Amino acid sequence: MVDFDFTEFSAVAFIDTLLNAALAQKASDVHIESTEKGIMVRFRTDGILHKVTDVTHEDAYHVIARLKVLAHLDVSERRLAQDGKFSFLMPHASVDLRVATFPSLYGEHLVIRILDRSHDCFDVEKLGFFADMNQQFSRLIEHSHGLVLVTGPTGSGKTTTLYSALNLINHQEKHIITLEEPIEYSFPGITQAQIRPEIGFTFATALRSVLRQDPDIILVGEIRDYETAEISIQAALTGHLVLSTLHTTDAPSAIVRLIDMGVRSFLINATVTGVLAQRLVRTLCTACRYEVEAPFEYQQLAKRYAIPLHHVYSADGCGECHNTGYRGRIGIFELLLLNPEIKEVITRRPSYTQLYEAAVKGGMRTLMHDGLLKVAQGLTSINELARVIG
Repeated sequence: MVDFDFTEFSAVAFIDTLLNAALAQKASDVHIESTEKGIMVRFRTDGILHKVTDVTHEDAYHVIARLKVLAHLDVSERRLAQDGKFSFLMPHASVDLRVATFPSLYGEHLVIRILDRSHDCFDVEKLGFFADMNQQFSRLIEHSHGLVLVTGPTGSGKTTTLYSALNLINHQEKHIITLEEPIEYSFPGITQAQIRPEIGFTFATALRSVLRQDPDIILVGEIRDYETAEISIQAALTGHLVLSTLHTTDAPSAIVRLIDMGVRSFLINATVTGVLAQRLVRTLCTACRYEVEAPFEYQQLAKRYAIPLHHVYSADGCGECHNTGYRGRIGIFELLLLNPEIKEVITRRPSYTQLYEAAVKGGMRTLMHDGLLKVAQGLTSINELARVIG
């Protein structure tokens, strides 16, 4: 809980204290939710929401109005969703905040997304790859052409991975163009475009225009349909490196999704060089973690991957981790490389099971395998791995 020590309530002071607390706790989002009695405030830290405080109904209006003024939104409009942004000044930095409002039963629901402009987090070395996979992924994104896909559900860190990739390959001799919805971070030396479907500027239409801008590298925020997939593949065929995302549960599913969209197998084989699937797990607090015996069922599961897992780590929480037992997050990954054997399977329009089995046989380390290795190293816990991937 955050200590709001005011002689009398001030919306300005409340918001300043709230945002400072959110930044101190490294929260990614602040939820301000209207309830029957006022507003409830929650922070999303390391992917988990936790309650911070409540504000009475009498003061709730002033808090919401103040945030809408800061974000240059219409204070009088409470029936429609609105989006805005503003910057919050700190002693040594400025933080960008994106505000989204949504009408609910008891009033407006506001979510503030905290965007760190320091770019310190956009480093491939800090994503959580083991050394072998780090080398494989780095080689993929340093190719002069081809299509590299990053998959996973919303909130799995796909954007961070793609931005980290761009950071690594952003050289003066390269012309990089991104198509995003929305643009969350700005990068010097990169041409970034905001997708606006409401005026017909979709991923597909924008991608057609991008190809006339002489790019070397193109980032497409998401492949959602056949048209976008087709143009992305044509761009990769004509000598461009294309990075994009798909919403699939694992790496083999991305290939199956492209086939289901209507992309022909020989085009997939000619352009797709690799698919990275990922999730984010919370990392154990090193100040309070301790060793415990691994549950028998996980010892047996680890044996399938030839991982000795007799002991694992747990944490009860301390002042360093705000009594959560975790500090920060790390990725767990699954990288499917399209080698000749996998391409041969793809030409036969395989089922998901056939492609998955061929990928594992060909050396693909699965999400569970990668996660268990990180459990064995004490980076995360069994409970956290089970929460994220089951």
